[in-house]
Amino acid sequence: MQDSIGAQPKARIVYVGDDESLSALTLFFSDSGYEIGPLNQLKNGDIGLIDLRGKRVSSRKAQSIAAVLRKSSPELSILMLVDPFVDDTARKALRRHGELVVATTSMNGVIERCRQILRVRNIAEETGERLKTLATLNRLNEFPPISATTAPLKVLVAGEASPLALNILNALLPICEQCICVFSAGQALRALESANFDAAMFLPKSGSDPLMSLVRSLRRHPKHANMPVVFPVDDPDSCGDLALRGATDFIFANHIATDLGPKIQVAARRARLMMTMRKFLQACEGDGIRDPSSGAFTATFLAEHGARLCSRSDQTGRGMSLIALKIGSASQFNGEAEPGRRALHQAARLINRVSRAEDVVCRIATDIFLILMPATTEHHASQAAQRIQGVLENTVFRSNSENMLYGMTVALAVRSRPEGMRVEECVAMILSSLRVDADASASGGR
Repeated sequence: MQDSIGAQPKARIVYVGDDESLSALTLFFSDSGYEIGPLNQLKNGDIGLIDLRGKRVSSRKAQSIAAVLRKSSPELSILMLVDPFVDDTARKALRRHGELVVATTSMNGVIERCRQILRVRNIAEETGERLKTLATLNRLNEFPPISATTAPLKVLVAGEASPLALNILNALLPICEQCICVFSAGQALRALESANFDAAMFLPKSGSDPLMSLVRSLRRHPKHANMPVVFPVDDPDSCGDLALRGATDFIFANHIATDLGPKIQVAARRARLMMTMRKFLQACEGDGIRDPSSGAFTATFLAEHGARLCSRSDQTGRGMSLIALKIGSASQFNGEAEPGRRALHQAARLINRVSRAEDVVCRIATDIFLILMPATTEHHASQAAQRIQGVLENTVFRSNSENMLYGMTVALAVRSRPEGMRVEECVAMILSSLRVDADASASGGR
C-alpha cells in the first residue's frame, strides 16, 4: 500500500491539443514525475496546458477553452504553449487568459514553469487554510497583514554590453523607477548585497558563465529566493539547458520589446505577494498557536489545522506526507541523559528554518516533532527529511547551563497519508512507524 501511495504524481496536467503532441509530451512530463492527460481522463487537475503550436491562434477560442478547464477545476492554473513567430497582438490577447510559454520541441523550460506555478499555488493555499484555522480557533491570536508594497519597481540587469542589453533597457525604463546595469557576476553580487531588487535580467554568455552559478546561489538564499530572474533566449529549446542550471523564467529575444515590460511587472508583483505570504506563515502566533520557546505549533493547532489539510487533500486528490523526528543526545558522557530544554528549543527553531513556508512543524512530545507537508509525495518528503536530519546532526547546540555542547541524533519516519485517513490516525500511524524504525536502528546498532 505504501508503494502505491509513494508513486503518486507530483501534479496532474490537463492537456488540450493534438493526440500526437500529447504522446510526445507524456515522455517529458512522466520523467519529471507529472501525470498528463486529456480533460476526460483527469479530474482535479493542477495545471491546464493549452497547446497552440502550429494552429491558428484565436483569443476567443483560447478563452472558451480556458473557461471549460476552470469550470472542471476552479483552482486550475492556465499555461499556453505558443510558437515563437506568433505576432505581438495575438500574444497580448492570449495573456489575458493565461501565462504564455514559447516552446518548440524541448519541454524542460515548460516543466520548470510548471514547478514555479505549483510553488506559488502551494504557498497561497496554505496561507488561506491557515487563516481559516486561526479564525476558527477560540484563542487570542494576531493576524499579520497580507498586503504587498506598491513601491516602484527596481530591476537589476547583469551581462556584457550588447544590442540585446540595450533592447532590454529600452523595454524596462517605462516601467521601472531604477534600472541598475552591471557587467559581471561579481558586480551583480555586490549590487544585490547593497540594495533590494524586485526582479533581475541575467545575460550569460554560455552555460559556464559565473552568472549561472550566481542564480543557483540566489535560489537558496533566504533574502533573494523570491526574486524572479529572467533569461533571454534566442532558441526556445535552450530553455531546457538553462533550467537544468538553475534558471526559472525565460523570454524569447524577439519578444523583449513588447513582452518584457508586462512580464517583469507580473513577476515582480507575484514575488512581492509571495514574500508577504511567507511572512504571514512565519508570523502566525498567539495563545495555543505556537510554543513561545521553540516556535513550533502546538497540539491544539495541529488538531484543527491538520483536519482542514486532510479534508483539502481528499477534495483535491493531492497527496500529503508526514515526517516524524525524534531528537536525542549524540553523547553519553555530557553529564545529562537527554538534551536540555534550550538545546531542544534551538533544534525546533532550526527545523522551522530549514522547512518550507507551507509546511506545518508541530511539537507533539518533549523530543518528538511532526511535520505536515501538503501536496508532497512520500519520495520528496523522504528527501526533505534526510536534509533536515543532516542539518540537525551537523549542528552543535548548547545546554541549559550554557557550559555543555550537544550533538543531536535524529530518528526519522516518513509516511504518505492514505486517502480518507483522519489527522488523529495519521499521527498514530507516523508515531508507530517512528517507534518501529527507532527499534530497528537500535537493534542494528547493537
